[in-house]
Amino acid sequence: MNSRLHVVVGILFNSNKDKILISKRTEKSELSDFWEFPGGKVESNEVPFSALNREFTEELGVDIKKAVRLVEINHDYVETKVLLDVWIINEYEGEPTALEGQEIEWSRIDNLSNYRFLEANKHIMQTLFLPEIYGISNQSYSNLSKLYSDAKNYFSRGLKIFQLRLKLEKDNELIKEVKKLSIEAKKHGAKLILNGNASDVECFSVDGIHLKSREIFNYTSRPISSDYILGASCHDESEIHHAIKLNVNYIFISPVLNTNSHPKDRALGWDKFKELTVHANIPVYALGGLLHSDLKLAKENGAYGIAMITALNDLYC
Repeated sequence: MNSRLHVVVGILFNSNKDKILISKRTEKSELSDFWEFPGGKVESNEVPFSALNREFTEELGVDIKKAVRLVEINHDYVETKVLLDVWIINEYEGEPTALEGQEIEWSRIDNLSNYRFLEANKHIMQTLFLPEIYGISNQSYSNLSKLYSDAKNYFSRGLKIFQLRLKLEKDNELIKEVKKLSIEAKKHGAKLILNGNASDVECFSVDGIHLKSREIFNYTSRPISSDYILGASCHDESEIHHAIKLNVNYIFISPVLNTNSHPKDRALGWDKFKELTVHANIPVYALGGLLHSDLKLAKENGAYGIAMITALNDLYC
């Protein structure tokens, strides 16, 4: 029997799709005065979507017509273990109104960090930053100035997340270069991720860490706080299940197609990719030989988005 308290959470955007509704827990509530995303407990014999609609109707006077699951998060508070079942609300009727005396506000995603959120909700915040297109660096550059120039160009042209996957010594020179890249990313509202170990957040100015598939089994729980984005590379069902145990924000499943960079790696193909996405209750990026034109096909096969290396220059240059 699952001892976790099943809680549905709704991400509700305003009509302009640039702000999200958040609410403040009342003084009568447990963990009062914290902000959270609206929702509530799933009652026995109640399906999640029905619970979500009921909570939004009771608390906010909103009737949800369409919603899609974004992520499921296991989180342990001191007194309670919860399963946060998070949904993106795509269609609704009614104007949100505080029917239970709670404070409600519309906030931009990039302003959410200025609110005092419950710890589990921080994980949701980081997941909300994830765009459909995920950029990855080359493994080597002629010099670090070239890396900076390329990344600056990507950010200025709209790339919102960029992973440094570098075969370079992690020395002071690289630390300084990553700091410069971090500043540039923030100017454009983008996130900078480092492919490495969890401990790298202690010396590199990054927004998150991406773990290689061989690294994920070095951890039994999430190795960095929810203030950071955490991702992982996966190639099979066992790796996916372990990554989920670590409460990662997203995973890569690869290689979907044949690639020039890894010609000996056997491609999964779209059928196998789709089969693997069924095991993931978190955003999945398709990686391996993909172009921007493959985004629709990737989504039809269960992907949240696509990750690109070589094709970045075609899209953002």
